[in-house]
Amino acid sequence: MFQAPISKLAKFSLRWAFLCAAVAAAAGPAYQLEFLDLRGAMLALTGGVAGGALAVLLGALAVRATLGLGGKRGRGRAVAAMAVGVLVVAIPSPYFLASVTSPAIHDLSTDTEDPPAFVALADDRAAAPHGVDYPGERASMLQAAAYPEVAPAIYPGVNRDEVFRAVKASAEELGWQVVAADSAAGQLEATDRSFWFGFIDDVVIRVRETDDGVRVDIRSASRLGESDLGANAERIGRFFAEMDRRL
Repeated sequence: MFQAPISKLAKFSLRWAFLCAAVAAAAGPAYQLEFLDLRGAMLALTGGVAGGALAVLLGALAVRATLGLGGKRGRGRAVAAMAVGVLVVAIPSPYFLASVTSPAIHDLSTDTEDPPAFVALADDRAAAPHGVDYPGERASMLQAAAYPEVAPAIYPGVNRDEVFRAVKASAEELGWQVVAADSAAGQLEATDRSFWFGFIDDVVIRVRETDDGVRVDIRSASRLGESDLGANAERIGRFFAEMDRRL
């Protein structure tokens, strides 16, 4: 009995989709292992995503080739190519969207007039592209416009030591690497590493007593990149959510 041949386009589209998925997925680990610099890793990720979009198109054309009485076999492969291509495009898309919509700011603080200062992490930040100093008035203005919710938290009716213990426990619960925790000075410093690319962001938290209660300020700063893609504001929000849960 005659059996239609398998569509070459269907086979190619599936192989192409998996290749693009591998390229996109490997961009982060390749950067972490220093096989690629940041520019090369971003090019690999962008190329993988663009190839994923092409895989969707090729898969759709392959599906069309399997339709009708004279259609070829391989529809399952074509549909799989489309599915893989969609995933390759969809997973990194929030980062690409954030790169367009996020302001060019990489250092956020709940106190922009007197931001908490890095001490234990000062040398690491001094060696990084952005340095140790707060970027100043321009950053403060951009932050106020983009992230008005970034503000200090005040906890009345709780002593400072209890708040500091909650600060340390919250940092650890969020998976941050605590570098220094000085309860006497009321300051904690930590780093947070992103999963995919291993970007390191630095955090310093200051705890002070005020007339209204114990005030907690936090500064979250990326070591590189003109924009943090909203990561620092999100980190600050998660921290205070965890603090509120504890206190």
